[in-house]
Amino acid sequence: MTLQRIVIALAVIACSAIVGTPTAAQVQMPNAKEMSGKVLPVPDLPAGTVTVRVARGGPGNYLAGQTVEFTVDGKKRTAKTDENGRVEFSNLRPGAPFKAAVTVDGERLESDDAVVGSTGLRIMLVATDPEAAKREAENSALAAAPAVKGVVVFGQESRVIAELSKDRLNIYYDLQIMNSARTPVDIGGPLIIELPREARGSTVLEGSTPQATANGPRITIVGPFAPGMTPVQAAFELPYSGGTVTLTQKWPAAMEQTIVMVQQIGGLTVTSPQLTAKQDITDQGQAIILGRGPALAAGQALSLEIAGLPHHPVWPRNLALALVGLIMAAGFWGALGPGSRRPSRPAGRAA
Repeated sequence: MTLQRIVIALAVIACSAIVGTPTAAQVQMPNAKEMSGKVLPVPDLPAGTVTVRVARGGPGNYLAGQTVEFTVDGKKRTAKTDENGRVEFSNLRPGAPFKAAVTVDGERLESDDAVVGSTGLRIMLVATDPEAAKREAENSALAAAPAVKGVVVFGQESRVIAELSKDRLNIYYDLQIMNSARTPVDIGGPLIIELPREARGSTVLEGSTPQATANGPRITIVGPFAPGMTPVQAAFELPYSGGTVTLTQKWPAAMEQTIVMVQQIGGLTVTSPQLTAKQDITDQGQAIILGRGPALAAGQALSLEIAGLPHHPVWPRNLALALVGLIMAAGFWGALGPGSRRPSRPAGRAA
């Protein structure tokens, strides 16, 4: 199991069960204009039904009173959008070809060509928002400007993940470094994550920013940091010999929320003074412990104890080592003891 698989499998569950409704700053939403005109299946709509919604700029800014042209089986229908910017066409023949279109302030918007399917279908037609386009141009110009002094934080989607593999405990940091400014920021040097001293084999994983590198027990992310989110995915092994291990990680920047995900195997438990809520979930047959806690200040440590880890008892190894030591000591004694140092007989003396 890799970090990418864990994150993909659990991201939706974790966000809904722990984080709550994500904000636009936390989730990279698709561009509304790029989605305009796409025909999407909607299982909760009856077959033979197509809804069309008209918006300016994106979801939320819906346009009422717009005349939607709907051509199905070569015949054109028209209907005006309601107060929610929506029109609905129902009782359509399965397999019938159709297309939707609307003109908003002289801008012609059309859907993809499609056919009536076995479920309901939904289309959003998104007109250009001049103010949004202006803001986007301003943001692009600011993002290309020289860096200014500022700070970054680990965003609310950042998390610590623990996964067992063949009696090895692997720790993953899935981090989102957030710059809320509209310009790049310089924090006065690199952002350095000093891993626990027990960490072994640290690495930066695919999908991370090229600004991040691993060097022994240290993850270094050089600046400046662009506006928005800079992703860092790091991994290392945390060795353990008994059934309990403690992970202590001090964060170099503030963490907006503490999220921990631990693979549940054989009654394993997780405790931490920083976790205020925990719950067990199952995804594709895999049990997961999800924990959350409040924000952590820069320089504050997360302390995490994982107990009930599968391990082999150490006494057989210690006993074997002790026996080997005794055998070696006996061998040395036999080779170098008093019996090996008897005086030799004088030459020429009869026995």
